[in-house]
Formats: sequence, structure tokens, C-alpha cells
Amino acid sequence: MEMKVEIVAREIIKPSSPTPNQFRIYKLCSRDQFSPHHYIPVVFFYVNSTCDVNHEEMVSIRSHRLKETLSETLTRFYPLAGRLRDNLFIDCNDEGVDYLEARVTDCRLSDILEQPKVEEMYRLFEPDPEDFNNNPLLFVQLNLFPCGGMALSVRMSHKIADGVAYAAFVKAWSDIALGSSETIVPDFIAASSRFPPREDCPVLSMTFMQMTKKNVTKRFVINASQVATLKAKATSTGVQQPTRVEAVTAALLKCAVTASRSYALRLETSVSSPKAYALTGAVNMRTRLEPPLPEYSFGNLTGLLWAMIEDDGAETNLPGLVCQLRKGLQQSTDNNFIAEKTKLLRLEGDAVKVYRHSSWCRFGLYELDFGWGKPTYTTGVLFGNPIGIGLMDTRDGDGIEVWMTLLKEDMALFESDQELLAFASPNPSALEN
Repeated sequence: MEMKVEIVAREIIKPSSPTPNQFRIYKLCSRDQFSPHHYIPVVFFYVNSTCDVNHEEMVSIRSHRLKETLSETLTRFYPLAGRLRDNLFIDCNDEGVDYLEARVTDCRLSDILEQPKVEEMYRLFEPDPEDFNNNPLLFVQLNLFPCGGMALSVRMSHKIADGVAYAAFVKAWSDIALGSSETIVPDFIAASSRFPPREDCPVLSMTFMQMTKKNVTKRFVINASQVATLKAKATSTGVQQPTRVEAVTAALLKCAVTASRSYALRLETSVSSPKAYALTGAVNMRTRLEPPLPEYSFGNLTGLLWAMIEDDGAETNLPGLVCQLRKGLQQSTDNNFIAEKTKLLRLEGDAVKVYRHSSWCRFGLYELDFGWGKPTYTTGVLFGNPIGIGLMDTRDGDGIEVWMTLLKEDMALFESDQELLAFASPNPSALEN
């Protein structure tokens, strides 16, 4: 039976204290201005571990706590309660954020977690709004299951926040809900001071929700043991201590390129295959800049990760790819390097097949406790994204969950690659890892 989700309540949550007039205008930084108009969606699943059969009362208490503490958190993160104005600034007018409650029927929480599918996750929040200037910058939806389990989706506008800023907000919300005295204090000045907004910046309508019908997104999990094995295989004199993200990314990219090349060989000779492959992604540059920015600087403060594979097969060994990634990481804040690679992509067009990369590892998203325990499962929802690699921690913090998006024809070859299956498990139960 297909899962049904019905919105049963909707309200606006405003900051618990009004934003002072001197903070009414929050300037976007130049990197915000060029960020896409879409929302960063993460869903947090909480299994009901109580024996209380009165789910309605329990859910009512928990929902009230979420709304009350969300209001308190918005006082600290006041730009999120405002509205975007002309791709230049946020009017911090305390209009608030959307808070929705939904009832899920014909499905148990355990049914979703047994084999998570991106299409089902996508039903746990509403589609992105079309009018970005007049809609909230944050949407929260509490999905309630008949068993008393809950799925909390939190979507934040990418126009004003990257993954680090997102993680800071949800951590602060959780800290406030637990009554912690060590709550995050965000910095709303550093980003626009270092990267002032451009008055002539065009109002972009770019989103990542494109090519959905041609793309397929599938989940894989790499456990801690296999991550360690990949790190050992990726070690070289060039990179003697690869990180787990570097090793896993390189291994996945290697398999993706192999699948693409294999499919190209099956095509008629009149259809040309890519001349090269590139991996691009965002890198947190708060600590990489000189001088560094505060840890909790709010905004899109990312550099460009870049790795290139020419189509002669020379760089597709694991250590070589890791060296490419490490070099790209070191150059990620070099504006000249970024401009050069961006220009290259424009000139080469379809001759270069580009994979997007996003890592949310070590963001602490499994620590989100509002008073009834940490989430059983947490995942970002990458449905419809461009082809690429999305990484998140597993619940134990040592493994890596992968959401891989490829063209349909490439995915068929990728998911049957024995080299991939030697280290990655296709969509195992989220109740176990």
C-alpha cells in the first residue's frame, strides 16, 4: 500500500523576542547571491521507544516543545524568520517560519527505514515554493506515524546558508530544547564583511531540481571496516593519510567513471563519449581562509573542490584520484583557480561529464535530541539533483551513507559493478547501521 501524507495543521512560528531595529537588515554575502534558489532538506526519524499507548498526548507534548524551542532558536537565528529582498538582503521582519504537522497513513515508520527510498523521503515535506521572495526561509514539518514514531523534516533556504550553517542551526535548536547552557551563537556579520554583496548581481532562478526523469538516485552504505580498507588502499606517498571522505569519494568516482565509459562503448560510434570527467563540490572555507572566519559564521562560505580525470584512464587508480582530490581541496579557496575551472566547464560543455559532490559527514546530525532521544535515522534528500555523490555519516559515526545520482543507463552498470559491491552494500536497513 502506498504511503499517504496529509497536512493536518499549519502555523507560523515567530521569534520569541522581537528582532531589534539595528539588526533589521541582514546583508547577503556575494557567495549567497550566487547560491541556488532551493531548500536544503534533511529528515530526522525518531522511533517511538515508549510503551505509552496514548500516542496523541505524547505527540502533542513533543510538538509543543518543538514549536516553543523553535521560537526561542529563531531569536538567535533571526534572519531565518525574515524574507529575501531582491537577492541583496534579508528583511529581518520576524514574519516567521512555516511549521506543519502531517499524518502518515498506510505505512509504518519501520517500513520506510527497512529500505529507505528517496521518493518516499520526498513525500515527507512539501515542494519548494516558486516565489522565493515572499515565502519563509525555513520550513519545518513534523510527520506523525500511527505507531507514535515521527519524521521531522527541516528545510532551510540555500540562498542564505550552506551545510555548516544548517547544522549549526539544528544543533542550537536541539541544545535549547535540552536546556543546555552552551548554545551556539552565530555570527551574522563576518560573511558579508569578507565577501561584500554586489549591487549589480542578477536575481538568479537557478535550482538543482532538473533532469529528474533522466536521473536515478540510489542509496549505498559503506561500513566502518570497509571505509578503513579503502583508506589503506588509497594511501600513497602523495597522500599518506587520506581521510575517509577522500577515500570513499575516490572509490565511488572511479566506479562511476567506469560505468560511464562502459556505456559509451556500447553506443553507436556516431555518439561521442565525454573527453574528460570532473568532480566538483563545496568545501567549508571558514577555517581555510587567512585570517579564518568564526566557526559559526552564517552564510554560504564555501570554496570549490575540483578533480579532473582525462579519458585516457591514467588517473583512475584509487591513490591517484585521492591525490587529485587533495590537490583540489588545497586550491579550493583560490579565486583564480575557481575562475579558471568555471571557465573551462563553460567552454568544454558536454565534452566534460561533471559529477557534483556533497559531504555532510561530521556535521553531528545524529546528535539532534529534543528530549526524547537521538534520531534512529537521518538523511538528506537529494531527489532530482544533478548527477553526483552525496555523503552522510551512518548512525555509529564511522561508516558512510551514500546517495548516488547517475543517469539511468550509467546506474544500471554502476550498481552491478563487482568492485563497488566489494565495499558498498546496496540500500541495507537503516534500523541496523
